[in-house]
Amino acid sequence: MLRILVVLGVLLMAVGFGAAGWQYYQGLTPGEATPDAATVAEDDPAEPPPQPAVELRQTWLISPTGGLIAQDQVRSYLVQSRFVPGRRVFLTRSVRLADLLADGEKLPDAPYLQVLADIRAPKAAEGLCATLTSGLAEDCALKSAVAVENSVDPVAGTALVAIELVFRERSDGSDLPDLAAHVLQSESVSTQLEPGAPGTESAEAALATAVDLARSGCAAEHVGQACRVQTIITEWLPGQPTGIRADISWLDPLPAGVFPAPPLEPAPEG
Repeated sequence: MLRILVVLGVLLMAVGFGAAGWQYYQGLTPGEATPDAATVAEDDPAEPPPQPAVELRQTWLISPTGGLIAQDQVRSYLVQSRFVPGRRVFLTRSVRLADLLADGEKLPDAPYLQVLADIRAPKAAEGLCATLTSGLAEDCALKSAVAVENSVDPVAGTALVAIELVFRERSDGSDLPDLAAHVLQSESVSTQLEPGAPGTESAEAALATAVDLARSGCAAEHVGQACRVQTIITEWLPGQPTGIRADISWLDPLPAGVFPAPPLEPAPEG
């Protein structure tokens, strides 16, 4: 009887240690050595062949004075595959509060008109992206639309809305030249339209005029290669002058005596 109890005790201990060992093996993190590590590795499926390294696009640009261009401007010029914060359109426009209503809605009492303008401000941006894509952009999206504080005129039934759009500029199909052998030039072109002049009929017309201004700036004789639009700013108020500004950038060859060299430090942000 005693011998039977001893044998049973040994078996129970073996089972207990075996379970503990299995739990330990299961709890190992990848890469930790185990007694059967070589066997496990042999049973694993073959790893996929290494992929060829992807050549990264140059992420720095040189200013005409030889310094580095800030990274936000570099991205807005080079990165056309996605929206970036530095490439945008700012448009402030006057809207009729009644145009912000849904079918069947009525304007609220005067104390709540600002709230209405705040909530429905994105509606004031409808149609602007279509204007941008018809003349300049491959793609466009609304980043923000907010009612300007204290801009509601209860008597006239109007408010001002500040709109920001982001866009990807349409490519002309040509490749960029060697970036290390060029400098990035920038310029602002602007104009002011008097009330009643072509381009002042609506906010959409003002934006279309701004697009034409930017494209004309890029077509100027002194402008070099790969001219791109960085920023458009305009304001449309009925019966008021319409100011328009477009910021453009392009590439010029390195000045004589300047030789390309990659930066030792990353370009500054902002």
